[in-house]
Amino acid sequence: MLRAGTYFLDAPVIFSAVDSGSAATPIVYQNYPCETPIISGGKRITGWTNNAGVWTATLSSGSYQNFEGLFYNGVRRYRPRTTVDGFLYNVGPVYVPAESDNCSVEVNGQWECFDRFSFNGNDIASNYHSLALGDVEILDFEKWTMSRMRLKSLDAANHIAYLTGPTAQNSDNRGFLPGHRYLIENVMESLSQPGQWYLDRCANAPACTDSNGDWTLSYIAQAGENPETDEVIVPQLSQLIVASGLKYVTFQGLAFSHDNWLPPAEGLGDNQGIPDVSAALSFTNSSHITFDSCIISHTQGWGIEFVGDDKGTSTSDQVVNSTLYDLGSGGVRVGEYPHIHDTEDNIPQYNLVQNNLITGGGRVQPSGIGTGVWVGNSHHNTVTHNEISDFYNGAINVGYDLGISDGVANAHDNTVSYNLLYNLGQGVTSDMGAIYFATSATTGNQALNNVIHDVVHDWQDADGYGGHGIYFDQGASNVVARNNLIYRTSTAPIFNNVSDKVNDIYPMNNVIDNNILVMGATRTLQRGGQGPSTFAFTHNIVYFDNGQVQGGNWSCFDVGGNGLPVPCSTRFFLDFNLYWSLSRKALNFITTDPNTGTPTQYTLSQWQGLGEDMHSLNEDPLFSGPGYPTDDYSLPPGSPATKVGFAPFDSTQAGRLSAPPITPDPLPPAFPLQLMDYSEF
Repeated sequence: MLRAGTYFLDAPVIFSAVDSGSAATPIVYQNYPCETPIISGGKRITGWTNNAGVWTATLSSGSYQNFEGLFYNGVRRYRPRTTVDGFLYNVGPVYVPAESDNCSVEVNGQWECFDRFSFNGNDIASNYHSLALGDVEILDFEKWTMSRMRLKSLDAANHIAYLTGPTAQNSDNRGFLPGHRYLIENVMESLSQPGQWYLDRCANAPACTDSNGDWTLSYIAQAGENPETDEVIVPQLSQLIVASGLKYVTFQGLAFSHDNWLPPAEGLGDNQGIPDVSAALSFTNSSHITFDSCIISHTQGWGIEFVGDDKGTSTSDQVVNSTLYDLGSGGVRVGEYPHIHDTEDNIPQYNLVQNNLITGGGRVQPSGIGTGVWVGNSHHNTVTHNEISDFYNGAINVGYDLGISDGVANAHDNTVSYNLLYNLGQGVTSDMGAIYFATSATTGNQALNNVIHDVVHDWQDADGYGGHGIYFDQGASNVVARNNLIYRTSTAPIFNNVSDKVNDIYPMNNVIDNNILVMGATRTLQRGGQGPSTFAFTHNIVYFDNGQVQGGNWSCFDVGGNGLPVPCSTRFFLDFNLYWSLSRKALNFITTDPNTGTPTQYTLSQWQGLGEDMHSLNEDPLFSGPGYPTDDYSLPPGSPATKVGFAPFDSTQAGRLSAPPITPDPLPPAFPLQLMDYSEF
């Protein structure tokens, strides 16, 4: 048992197999009753001096690690940016005539560079303090990722900014996409707002090329604050717990805070799922590990992870009844990207994430997709009865293997059920789903009885797109989505993408059944490809106003054969659905003419003549209290939904089963947001 207080670690706690318990005699580390011990990877800053509201403290480089986080009385404070409430917009990538390590993608005879970009006017200055140390960072908003890069130098005459390293080198989705947003962070010259702080690591001014010596930490106090008496903590340890081969250990009633993940010297060229960011609590090849009624907060990276290696797997681990909040990246990570050495036996499996409050994620890295709980190449996991909110991308990810032609990965038999997922995206990133599957042609994956609402993609870039409820990405097959309530999404409540980007010929056979799909802003059901047997869409209630029933690719061709039109029911199948438009406009369905292949709009009766929705109806479901702020989508007795075989379910069962250890106050945003405008739905 640990008594109350904050325990500042000098080094990560290392566990190995010799620290294990057994099934008969598990080892438990827990709080003393009614007390909350905090295990911290940080240090408290003292010795402040006040100069007209700007407080400073001197830190020796020999006693401190560099850090990019600061927590004032338990609240994250941010470093200064050159813009206070908005973004800058880049001109686009730089092209050169010859290929090199960082200029590797050929475009029209030129080579696109990923370690530099063109900027507008005077948006970037060449004389930022500590520029030579790589301390000034460029936050590059791509599509569903944000790369956190370090500024190296400037060609002011040609308006080119050079970075210390490249982003991921993909010209379609990464790098400096023309007109996309970026931020300049950790600029001493912009330190002006109460609550901001700046660490000056320059030890040989004015050159600022040496950080060995005394540093100066500056903080602009807000009204009523006094750093000398208040608690100011900066993170110092990259991780708090690192375990390998550990078994049968429980952590109960403990709090963990203040890991010190830092982007590397070359910057973080981010990829989907933030794979290169560490977790504060890391368990490799560790089984029967339980976190029960714990608090994980104020992280710079991930909260907790369970991964396997070539020596074994992590199985039967649990994160239950806990609160995870104010997370630099994601909450819980189970598994990794697929590796060539992965087998059914050495990847994580049979793990449980249940009854947790996971909120306020992506405060350092807002990328995704699905970083509240991210399940990678892993099978037989259950994510149930969690409440996940206030992330800048999706909430739950299952699998990471796109397409089918390259082979099938191991993410199968994962269940995502009874979760309450809301306030996602918030206009920061694009191309997301509250629940996202990238599971290739596996079986047994399910999304059941979840409630999803208020998912908003990036509308701040001209090409922002894709705020979905449930997202079957490229190749995800045989997934069942049933009894889900999804409302207010900036694109579609359901998105089924292509089966394979290279050769879209594979049947996916997804099942979308007995769901309530309300107020997709532009469409309810989006289809991404032309493959056969994409999905069956049955017994659903579709309720919308400004949008349409369909969006995307609804063509019906034999793409794997002679290329001629085929019956659309061989591409997708819809039946026994209830449709209702609040504006009472006539329903329109779109597909290709079965004889000519020409895209054509159809009325419901014409659509039924093609063999689709033969038993579906266009009637008001008579929800008890639809729309904001009531959002009551229960059905009264006699609802027309029963005519199409819809089986009512109790959406109030989604979310936590019991109160979490703490319910934190809403967190201040980390980035300029574009929130839901309820009048548009």
